[in-house]
Amino acid sequence: MTTFVALLRSVNVAGHGRMAMPELKEIFLTLGYDDVSTYIQTGNVIFRTSSRSATKLETEIEQQLESTFGTTPKVILRTVPELTRTVATSPYPSRGADPGRHHVTFLAAAPSKERLAAFRPPDSGRDELAIVGREVYVHTPDGYATTKLTGTYLERHLGVSSTTRNWNTVTKLCALAGG
Repeated sequence: MTTFVALLRSVNVAGHGRMAMPELKEIFLTLGYDDVSTYIQTGNVIFRTSSRSATKLETEIEQQLESTFGTTPKVILRTVPELTRTVATSPYPSRGADPGRHHVTFLAAAPSKERLAAFRPPDSGRDELAIVGREVYVHTPDGYATTKLTGTYLERHLGVSSTTRNWNTVTKLCALAGG
């Protein structure tokens, strides 16, 4: 059995994408997944399954969300080893970054070499970012509300779907999933 963490894009954010976590949990149980739990209200689900195909699982979950809620938020999956690597790879904790000002944007796929070569982040004050594989680590010393390095900006310029979580959520999900 593989443990996955499902990160749903734009769930219960600023009054949009309303989805109750008990109903979301029930969807995962209906799909036959085991040990299903949710964490906070922003579309984080931990579950176990014998399937190892993240692509197949993402499609299956998105189809069930569409059928149940009439909406299809993008679903991005990470295994426990992937999430553990995400936590270990961030350059900001070792530099003393405030966990509340540190975010990870999870990408659905690694950006193409062409997109990466052409990517030039906008001037966003003291904000900084690091792109490592399918994660973008964003440090916003003055707060995420003022950054130009948002998930939407990154999606548009890197050409892949994404969802963002703050560092506290990322580390908690990793711990809850057994990482």
